[in-house]
Amino acid sequence: MTVPTLQKYLKKSSLSDPEKSSRSILMQDIFHKILKLAKLEATVFIVGEIGSGKKRLANIIHKNSNRSRGPFYSFYCVDIDENQYQEAFWGHLKFEDEHLTLKYDAIEKACGGTLYLDHFSQLSPTFMMKIIESFKKGVNNLFRHDKSGIPRLIISFNQESYQEIINTPVWSRLLDLLDPMVVMLPPLRERKEDIPILIEHFLNELREQNNNCKSLKISKQALGDCFNYNWPGNIRQLKNALLQGAILSYGQTIESRHLPFSMNWQLPYEFDGKRMTKW
Repeated sequence: MTVPTLQKYLKKSSLSDPEKSSRSILMQDIFHKILKLAKLEATVFIVGEIGSGKKRLANIIHKNSNRSRGPFYSFYCVDIDENQYQEAFWGHLKFEDEHLTLKYDAIEKACGGTLYLDHFSQLSPTFMMKIIESFKKGVNNLFRHDKSGIPRLIISFNQESYQEIINTPVWSRLLDLLDPMVVMLPPLRERKEDIPILIEHFLNELREQNNNCKSLKISKQALGDCFNYNWPGNIRQLKNALLQGAILSYGQTIESRHLPFSMNWQLPYEFDGKRMTKW
C-alpha cells in the first residue's frame, strides 16, 4: 500500500484525530497493521518504552475490534500483592445457593470485551505465569458454556523488561500459552514528525477542559524546543510539559521559559567548559 493510499485508509478508520493525522510513516504502518489485527481474536503483546502510549494503542485495538461495544477493563498489575493475588486480583470465594464458587472479578469486568494488563512486565517471571494460569482457569470456569464472553487479552511490556525476558524459558512459555501477536511501539524520538500534531491535540484538550486556557498557544521557539528534545519519558512527558507550560503562562502563550527545567536549562545559561555564564 503506497503512502497516500495508506493515509487515505487511516483517515477513513475510527482512529482518533492524532492517529489519523500522523505524519510518521512508521506510525502509519503500525496503525494500518493494528486496524487489521483488531478484527482478530488473538492475544496482543504491546512492547514500548514507558510513556510511549501502550495503553492508548490497546484502546485503539479495542475500539476497532468486534468487541468495541464491550468493556475495556485496564488492570494495573503492580498493585497486586503476590502473596494474596488470587483474592486481590481475580476475585474471592463466595457462597451462592449453598454452593462454593470462585468469582473472578477482573475477568467478569472485561466480559465480552478486552482485559488490558498494564505494567505486566514489572512482575516477577514466576508471578507472570501465575497470573496467566489463573486467567486460563478463570476463563474455563466462567465461560465454559458461553465462549463469546471470554475477554480478549492485551498485555503491556516495557521495552527494557522485554529485552530481559525475551530469551528466557518464561517468554517461551508465554508464547506457548497465549500464541500472541507482538506490536513494537516506537519511542517519540523516533517519530518526531508527530510532535506538532500531538502538541496541538494536547493544547486543544487543555482549552476544552479549563476556562483559563481558552487562548492557550505555544510560541515558535518553544515549539522548536519541543521538536528538538529527545523526550525520554515519551508522550506522557510531552503532555506533562505542556500542562506545566499552561500553568506557568497563565493559559496564554507557552514560551521556552515555561517548559520544564530539564528541557531548557541551557536557554538562560551557557556552559563554556569552565563556568556557567549568563547569556
